[in-house]
Amino acid sequence: MDTMVLVMAVVLAVLAWSVYQVRVKRKFGLHKRTQVALAVGLLISVGLFEVDVRFNGWEERASGVAGGRPSGLVWTALGIQLVFAVFAVVLWPVVIVRAARELGSPPLPGAHSVWHRRWAPLAAIGMALAGATSWVFYWLAFAA
Repeated sequence: MDTMVLVMAVVLAVLAWSVYQVRVKRKFGLHKRTQVALAVGLLISVGLFEVDVRFNGWEERASGVAGGRPSGLVWTALGIQLVFAVFAVVLWPVVIVRAARELGSPPLPGAHSVWHRRWAPLAAIGMALAGATSWVFYWLAFAA
């Protein structure tokens, strides 16, 4: 759990830096490479995290448990986090794959750019909300 909190902080910082590179400095190739690296890194991290949770659980490690079980507030925070996480996990790869197919190599603005400028910010917002809500869940379950 601790590692994923740090991973999400790094992912969001690099994501913001990558968006800055493409929007302000117009470094399309750097943005593409960064997004692909983030996606692969996050996929590996989340995969390892899921294996850990499946084998070791989290409920018995949660603090603030009542009767050996996490509180309703913890479960609510987890549910909200999962909504944003699933949204980001579904949309972010779609944005990346479509951009890789449509924007060429090296990537340059084109007909697909309109779609990308509409959906990529939503994917980034989804990722930011997944990160923020994961920190809330972490705090409620393990730190409060």
